[in-house]
Amino acid sequence: DVKPGEICVVPRGVVFSVDLLGLDKSSAETSFARGYILEIFRGHFKLPELGPIGSNGLANARDFLHPVAECADDGPCTIVNKFGQRLFARTSPRTPFDVVAWQGNYLPFKYALSNFCAVSSVTYDHPDPSIYTVLTARGDEDGTALADFV
Repeated sequence: DVKPGEICVVPRGVVFSVDLLGLDKSSAETSFARGYILEIFRGHFKLPELGPIGSNGLANARDFLHPVAECADDGPCTIVNKFGQRLFARTSPRTPFDVVAWQGNYLPFKYALSNFCAVSSVTYDHPDPSIYTVLTARGDEDGTALADFV
């Protein structure tokens, strides 16, 4: 579950679904959801370099949470993939969420923004915006980013 005030990062190529908890399917007026989707086409999000801040600032790796594997037997389902700016649908005889265990470190994660430790002073001037960066997707050149989550 991703709650308000949390972000969720799903790596490229990982199958996922979005279910709105508490949604009354008989009436669209009873609940709603807001979200923001950012898609990058190369690289991956990482923690920014801390530099002179040291090891105890901004976002800490220990606060990022990963899903727990569980067996699911939901039967056939439709899987929608995006390729070349187009969507393609296919039917699978089994759910892709029938996961016994995660292996490796290429998996989705979430982070509660309330755990972010801002380290700055804005008494008379503001520091570089990178002081508020939670995650960054680095560009090809040093010091550049494809995207920053600030």
